[in-house]
Amino acid sequence: MIIVLFMTPNVWRMKPWSAITLPQPWKGIVSFVCTVILGYILALICIKIAPAWLPHETLHELKEAKPNDAELIRFLWYHAAEIAGFALIPFLIWHHYFDDMAPQADKDSWGAFWFRTVGVLVLCALNYIFFYYINFGHWGLGNHHMVELAHRFPHGESLVWNFWWIIPLLWNEWFFHKWPFYVHKH
Repeated sequence: MIIVLFMTPNVWRMKPWSAITLPQPWKGIVSFVCTVILGYILALICIKIAPAWLPHETLHELKEAKPNDAELIRFLWYHAAEIAGFALIPFLIWHHYFDDMAPQADKDSWGAFWFRTVGVLVLCALNYIFFYYINFGHWGLGNHHMVELAHRFPHGESLVWNFWWIIPLLWNEWFFHKWPFYVHKH
């Protein structure tokens, strides 16, 4: 839900909620309810599709830990949050450093909305691959329990890493006006 909430003003330029024509406070209430529903649906999608790429050994160990699959279910919900976390840096960088760039002249069009959404999803997947499969968690962060592929996912701590990167990005924006990475044109 946080990703949907943050992407709305950052890369979606208030879509899809700008299509709601109700007066306030109804527009806000409908937008909030839709954000909760969309966030829950996205989490369900993540817990359903994550086993397709997670190592079999990881899932087997988690199933063995608790006979009723409680440990596996807990892990899949936590991992859904991790998957969402990998979208944070791509959409913040896209918005703050690339001004919601899109190939359309109208950055507020639905085509631009879909271009940025797909772009963030692709960058999210690349961020995920970099952390888990290229193993930045081990060689970059020193998490020695991530040496074995099967052990990376239940003990990856990617949420900490993903949220940590927000702080320097926002400091660079708020206090340095994005310098030296970006120069405002007047």
